[in-house]
Amino acid sequence: MPKLLPTVNGLALFALLLGPSAHVQAADAAPESLHICHENEDAFPWLLKDKPGYSQIMMAQLEKQLGTPIKLMPMPWKQCLADLKSGKIDAAMNASFNAERAEFAHYPLKLDGEADATKRMYRATYALYKGKAAALSWDGKALTAAGTIGAQAGFSIVAQLKQLGAKVEDNAPTADELLNRVASGRYLAAALQTTEADNSLAALPALQGKVERVNPPLVDKAYYTIFSKSFFAKHGQTAREVWRLQGKLRESPEFKTQVSHLMKSVD
Repeated sequence: MPKLLPTVNGLALFALLLGPSAHVQAADAAPESLHICHENEDAFPWLLKDKPGYSQIMMAQLEKQLGTPIKLMPMPWKQCLADLKSGKIDAAMNASFNAERAEFAHYPLKLDGEADATKRMYRATYALYKGKAAALSWDGKALTAAGTIGAQAGFSIVAQLKQLGAKVEDNAPTADELLNRVASGRYLAAALQTTEADNSLAALPALQGKVERVNPPLVDKAYYTIFSKSFFAKHGQTAREVWRLQGKLRESPEFKTQVSHLMKSVD
């Protein structure tokens, strides 16, 4: 009796006849939509609840140029990263680079394996904000801190602070909450993005006499849209196109005009 061959559908048979290149093309087919998570708290000027922030405006423009519907999904940052790691969500935006995330997410990379900052969404600095009388010093290399430093939950700055030998607590959801904890004496200082923290202090006059920024900044970071391993395996070309378009959008005069009310310059 002749051996029966396994059945395949027409598309699979066509791909087999065409060879390996057909599988690459099938894997790079554009997705029907793109689900991107982000932090669910205000982070001026990048993310805002009551109006579009920098990143939301960029994604709206990206959707038009990409031709694929984009669904933005706010949630706690730790959940966002966990869902990205498990493949429940396609991508996360406003993510800085760190080695731990790079194990479960795809960043735009240069040939040497470093993150390609030309394809970033933006750059932002972190600084320490301490109580006026707090015993803390930072010279750009060495940190001396006789107390706990607060940070937002799941933020990459936590790892850097620990490398500097700081005692860190990272359970605060917002910059405002962290600044209030510093003002009350619960924390010696807080590590925050400078644009967001400076905006919060300007809006909270009662804290201005109690909290001050420490110079120089802790770090200058590039922020990216990063993709899950499962999404990148199926739609790697779409991910690369997102990165290319974001790099192009960031430098475009039209986009800079659209976000000029939020910030003086775009980097």
